[in-house]
Amino acid sequence: MVHQSSALYMRIRHYVFDLLAGTGNSVVKLPSNREIARKFGVSQPTVVKALQELVREGYLTIRPGVGAFSNPDRFTHDSKLWGIVLGDGRWSQFSRETLHVINSVGMALLEHDHRNLLKLITMGETMDDERGWPELSMLSGICWWIPTDPLLPSMARIARTIPVVLLGDRKPGFDCFFRDFENENCEIARRMIADGCRRLVLVLPEMEQAAAIRGVEKACREAGCEFPPGCVLQADTASQRDLERMVDLHCCPDGIIFNRKPNDFIPIILSRPELARCRIYCDSGWIDKQWPFHGYSGEIGFDTVAPMIAALLHNGLSLTEPKQRPIPVKLEPLVPQEIRIGEERQELNAAKASPC
Repeated sequence: MVHQSSALYMRIRHYVFDLLAGTGNSVVKLPSNREIARKFGVSQPTVVKALQELVREGYLTIRPGVGAFSNPDRFTHDSKLWGIVLGDGRWSQFSRETLHVINSVGMALLEHDHRNLLKLITMGETMDDERGWPELSMLSGICWWIPTDPLLPSMARIARTIPVVLLGDRKPGFDCFFRDFENENCEIARRMIADGCRRLVLVLPEMEQAAAIRGVEKACREAGCEFPPGCVLQADTASQRDLERMVDLHCCPDGIIFNRKPNDFIPIILSRPELARCRIYCDSGWIDKQWPFHGYSGEIGFDTVAPMIAALLHNGLSLTEPKQRPIPVKLEPLVPQEIRIGEERQELNAAKASPC
């Protein structure tokens, strides 16, 4: 109950603060405590607690018998506030990849002016508000990471007034930076085939699934290899059983391309000796120091596209047709940490033993 009350208090605080940040140089009266309490389904004392904190910090002034008013002197009006929306706007847990995206895009936006600020936007509180999104009125633009279809209508309305750029997938009507799984998978499949792999398995991404399959098929056709439909897996328990069945039927893959997090497949690969020499490909953001597999990793070029995203947002609404741009991926050989340390020790010992 304590955690729930604290969460409600913080939601009200953020809501009111965002309203104040969009008031500019004008003194604006806040909605009454009763209206705010009704909006969030809380008691008026909870609202009073949130407002008192803002009064102490100088963002609000109270006129007895009249109400609470914004204090324009507390805000910097020559700066810009940029928004980051994650997924469906309700994410509360971040992966290393997501933090990398926030950092890359955020730094690119803030480098234009040290007075600018970055805000992580929670869309859940405004989705059903047909009157608009007052929490977003102060924003100069939004970068949307991993766009989801249910939020598209709302974001399209927001994009009428401020620029919105999508990152991670492509959607019609928006400037997008998307994963080009077709070319990415074609290149990694070519490398695996050149390494001697002939039985490849693909674990599909959440989006662009047809393109992901086409990439592997193209590389296999070029090399005269077969890539049957049964080698295309989803990230579910049925596909995990399919992988185990391949091993049992002596059709063990010698290369697996992961277009999504491989977590659920790792115990299977580690438990089956037949897969010990299998080459693995996945994003570098999903690899930690305990990674035990050989293969390749893909360094997703968020740092490369971040300045382009910042330029689009800073330049305002585009007068041309929205463009869809692929995110570059750099492929690197992947060597397990313990093997790499062992090789470094061997090189050191050889250098010590050398008569030179």
